[in-house]
Amino acid sequence: MQLQLRHLVVLSAVACSRPLPPAPVAAPVAAVAPAGVAASPTPVQAEQATAEPLIEGPLRATAPVATVNGKPITADKFNVELDKLVGNGAKIPADRLRRIAHNIIAKLVEAELRDQAIAEHHIELTQAEVDDAWREFTLRFTGDDGKLDEERMKDELRHSRSSVDQVKDQLRQQRLGKKLVEKMGAVDVTEVEVKQFYDENPSAWVEPASRDVRAIVVRVGNEVPQADKDRAEKKAKEAYEALKAGGDFELLAKQYADGPQPPIHLVRNASEPELERVAFELKVGDIAPPIHTRWGWYVLRLIEKNEQRVRTLAEVRAEIRKTITARKNYLEERRIMQELRRKANVVETLPF
Repeated sequence: MQLQLRHLVVLSAVACSRPLPPAPVAAPVAAVAPAGVAASPTPVQAEQATAEPLIEGPLRATAPVATVNGKPITADKFNVELDKLVGNGAKIPADRLRRIAHNIIAKLVEAELRDQAIAEHHIELTQAEVDDAWREFTLRFTGDDGKLDEERMKDELRHSRSSVDQVKDQLRQQRLGKKLVEKMGAVDVTEVEVKQFYDENPSAWVEPASRDVRAIVVRVGNEVPQADKDRAEKKAKEAYEALKAGGDFELLAKQYADGPQPPIHLVRNASEPELERVAFELKVGDIAPPIHTRWGWYVLRLIEKNEQRVRTLAEVRAEIRKTITARKNYLEERRIMQELRRKANVVETLPF
């Protein structure tokens, strides 16, 4: 199931994909029609005569927009979703506004049908499952150091007009929906399906050649005074010479840099071509002279060398099973929702 946060963005793009009509421009001076002959309307006049009227905000529903098996979907729920898509003070053609409203109501109806089915089947989440859903969400904002980048997360939430509480509720609904599919659907994956998926996607299992390195990084920006650049280069060269003389990597990293860096995994066409070029020329255990990049100076030691290979079925079996399960979950969810909608008593009322 897709995250609601992204679903709203997709919905916005679909509902608002048609551009607004161009602003009226001054019509050219029409030729004077002969006496007794009616003048034909100009193209601009014809367009203005047939253009859909603009509806100006604030746009609000004031009564329930639907009932689902007798339970109303309130105006408040509708207005929250509408505000995410169009905001206040918008001027929107009436036909487009009706499409937006219909899409919102359809989404809310589906959510209510899902909630009713979850209640009927007594499906609940444990606190551990709730915590795990939030942990998975925050992983996308977690750096290599394991720290959560809260500012980046807040920026995405602001962009999607969502709060932390709303996202947590959406994640909870996702997990409940997944349990509903497991309860009502068929999502088992057979070994035959796994093997077939593996055979049909050979290029997906090719693991490119790579190099794993440890690095002492002496950071220096391009905008600093030349004296600072020279000092950084000198420190990198001293660290290199100390390593060549048999110095302890961890201690030297603390002495010459901000501390030990996690191993760097480099492949061909990496984002740092200077590091990649040097790393692929090293032998395991070798130390490279200082390399200058946009981030500063790097002193590399090669710790692992991996040539291109094809991963075996045993290595990717769990990955394939997860992919097939996700696809089956999605298809089963759509089938279940269609079945629930077919059996339900749903009455929709467009507010505009």
